Amino acid sequence: MINFFVDGLPVTQGSMKIINNRVVHNKGSQLAVWRSAVALTARQNGARPLTEPIEINIKFCLPKPRTVKRQYPSVAPDLDKLIRAVLDGLTAIAYIDDGQVVVIRAEKAYSDRIGAEISLGAYTPEQMF
Repeated sequence: MINFFVDGLPVTQGSMKIINNRVVHNKGSQLAVWRSAVALTARQNGARPLTEPIEINIKFCLPKPRTVKRQYPSVAPDLDKLIRAVLDGLTAIAYIDDGQVVVIRAEKAYSDRIGAEISLGAYTPEQMF
């Protein structure tokens, strides 16, 4: 397993819009920067393209707005869209294709340090349910 922290505001992947008959991501440039940061940080921490099944743990650390009183970030951004951006950013860096990922554990939390804490490696079977 390798562990690393990607600094920066996590960006979602998924929302698309049509401009001049082309489908584009509505946060295209922000998403590209975020995925590059994920890839670079993973590479700097020893990631290499594994060929076996992968398990990944991700904790998205988000800023808590000053006026918010809730304990957990149970609002946008959507957790599944945050995960998709990280998985795509790690493709060809930590695994050949994100289809190799067989286990994902993910959460969103408010934090003073903004980014994503990621650990990943070859899948080791365990009883989950």
